[in-house]
Amino acid sequence: MFIFYLLTILAALPIIAYVLAQKTINKGLIFGSSLLILSLCLFMFISKFAFVGSFEKQALNNKIFDEIYIDSSISVEYLQQLENILDEDELKNWLVGLIGKSIDLKKLTSAESLIAFSERFFISNNEKLIFYNLYSALRDEKFPKFKNSSFKIDSSSLYPCSIKNGEVTLFITNGPEIPIAKKEFKNKDNISLNNLDSVIPGFDLASAYLNQESIEMKIKINCLDDQQTFFVQNIIVLNQDVPSNSYKINLNEWFKTPQEL
Repeated sequence: MFIFYLLTILAALPIIAYVLAQKTINKGLIFGSSLLILSLCLFMFISKFAFVGSFEKQALNNKIFDEIYIDSSISVEYLQQLENILDEDELKNWLVGLIGKSIDLKKLTSAESLIAFSERFFISNNEKLIFYNLYSALRDEKFPKFKNSSFKIDSSSLYPCSIKNGEVTLFITNGPEIPIAKKEFKNKDNISLNNLDSVIPGFDLASAYLNQESIEMKIKINCLDDQQTFFVQNIIVLNQDVPSNSYKINLNEWFKTPQEL
């Protein structure tokens, strides 16, 4: 923005010199007209209603959409221009819109290139959630088979007591201590987890299936009658050919949780 002010001042110097000259006539008319023209130039370039800036953004938007419509990776030149002409918040809003539109149009090559470019701009926790949701939407379009991935506790599983409530948590084996799914339950005959039960969008059951991971299952129950608690902790190898697996718990797999003194 400073450069525009500097250019305006430089452009005004000959006019000021002319107006200050002793033999100049119609000084008021010349000065007023010049001031009007220079002010209009500043308005066009740097005001919030800048016509030139808006035109530049619209032209860039059109160029990017031309590449999206043919499902091409977005050119590095256009991405660099996005960074140069948009402020931080505007850039993130544009990227969310462009990625979302690419996914809606099923232009996944374009969406992937935008996702790869965008990640570094989403820094705060809320922004990361937005980014992870975009990533999940792209992944689900690219691998629709795993969009509705699930894991169930078989309804014929055996329990050591009548259940008051319980909680089941799934982790990637030897992975981070962040669950890919977590759910509380009261009805033992309907314990089912899916991608929506993840703690972080995109780090979910679908990611475990796609990466051919085994999972660690932890399930804890509170008994209705004697207030005892039991747990099961097992490693489960998923059948990668189907997006839904189940597991039957046998009675001898349950361990009583030690009571605190």
